Amino acid sequence: MSWKRVDNSFLMKNEFQVGQKLNIRSLEPLLPRQRRTLLFTVCLSLILRLIWIVFLDPKPRLIGGDGPFYLHVGDQFARGLGLTYGNDPVAVVGPVYPAYLAFLQIVFGFENVVVVARLGQALMGACLPLLVFDLGRRCIRSEVGIGAAVLLAVDLRFIVESGSVSTESLLTTLLMLSIWLYVVAIERDSIRMWILVGISTGITTLTRGIVQLLPLIFLVHLFLIRKELRIWRSWVYLVSGFAIVVTPWIVRNWVLFGSPTIVQGGAAHFWMGSQGDGRSLRRQEMLDKIYDLRIGNGGADRYSYINDAINIIVSDPIGFLRLRTARLGEAYLQPFGTVSVGAVFGDESIKDIVSSNSDQDRMDTIKSPAFFPKLWIYIIHYGSIALSVLYMIMQRREFMQWSILAIVILCFSGVYALLTIIPRYIFPIMPLYLIMAAYIVVDLGDRGRKFLWPISDRKSSVATSSTEVPRL
Repeated sequence: MSWKRVDNSFLMKNEFQVGQKLNIRSLEPLLPRQRRTLLFTVCLSLILRLIWIVFLDPKPRLIGGDGPFYLHVGDQFARGLGLTYGNDPVAVVGPVYPAYLAFLQIVFGFENVVVVARLGQALMGACLPLLVFDLGRRCIRSEVGIGAAVLLAVDLRFIVESGSVSTESLLTTLLMLSIWLYVVAIERDSIRMWILVGISTGITTLTRGIVQLLPLIFLVHLFLIRKELRIWRSWVYLVSGFAIVVTPWIVRNWVLFGSPTIVQGGAAHFWMGSQGDGRSLRRQEMLDKIYDLRIGNGGADRYSYINDAINIIVSDPIGFLRLRTARLGEAYLQPFGTVSVGAVFGDESIKDIVSSNSDQDRMDTIKSPAFFPKLWIYIIHYGSIALSVLYMIMQRREFMQWSILAIVILCFSGVYALLTIIPRYIFPIMPLYLIMAAYIVVDLGDRGRKFLWPISDRKSSVATSSTEVPRL
């Protein structure tokens, strides 16, 4: 029997039964107004990012960041020298972003790679609201998805990051794509979709190694939402797609570095994390060799770093947990993007308003060009986190519906907290906060509208229910 001859009624019945088991909402069609809003949001997202890249920050400052490193590795890649830094092979980063830069260099030339890469990331930034919208629509409802897309479009953190020569824009887009595909795969439960989830997750992993945990996160979530034997079948197909992508890279690292790893440098991060992110490192000789642990294939034994970190943790586990909790809090307390804004508008810090004892200093800070852009970043950063917590409390009975959002946030934050964590590392999961925060924003908007125009709302509701649409 060919696939095309399968009874459609049977397929619809099966999809309905799967949806009932998984507590999946049926997707309502978008209204014309919602489609127009979504189109406007995508256009606005692109325009704002182009304004930042072309007019406000046309010449990004690459000194002191990872930009020069990625450009060098991408140049090496484009010239056929493989993923190398100087003469040393590299596995501290995956090949995806260097390959992105290498492709642009081959097509447009090395002198244009920065400009074109930033424009490409602006396009990614315009596509990201679409992913966030549909993820929010499937996990909560359409209005929330649209609200999240709008918040993402005007979020200054994502606008300024599109202009950076770093992995964050690409990583965020790929991570949201993988989560979206996973949610769709749950709904459709087809072999093709599960393999596609694995492939997308594999590509994302080769952008940032921490994503290699995502298949395990998906497995935990599958067991959480259903008790079916098909869980393992689905996950095996997912892992198969994942393995197709990452296995060649693992074999390459095995040959060059002597260990079948996805990313080099995990031991370094673990070791530094055990001591406070390098702020009180106790062994200078190990610190001196950490370059060899992350780049190149000699000079450092990663197991000695792991053993030393374990000994530190075992000797004072309470202190380690206290330290990592403090570092996690610091990463969340400092919004990502303020440094980029400061490089364009000025380095004045909003924190000076709180710490300063001088009214004149406070006024000078408020009058500075950087004040309001940084204030917007702080508002949307803290606001989205606070509203997300409020959403999780309010909608705790609907946990199964949005559980994947919370689980990904929890796992990524927790793993990074055990290693080394900075605001940049948790930036890719920020769209998940925006989705949950959008629910509160939309709900408050609906309540406000009903409070201000209660009579018109009732008339509109009556008219909608009683008016018959004429036939053409």
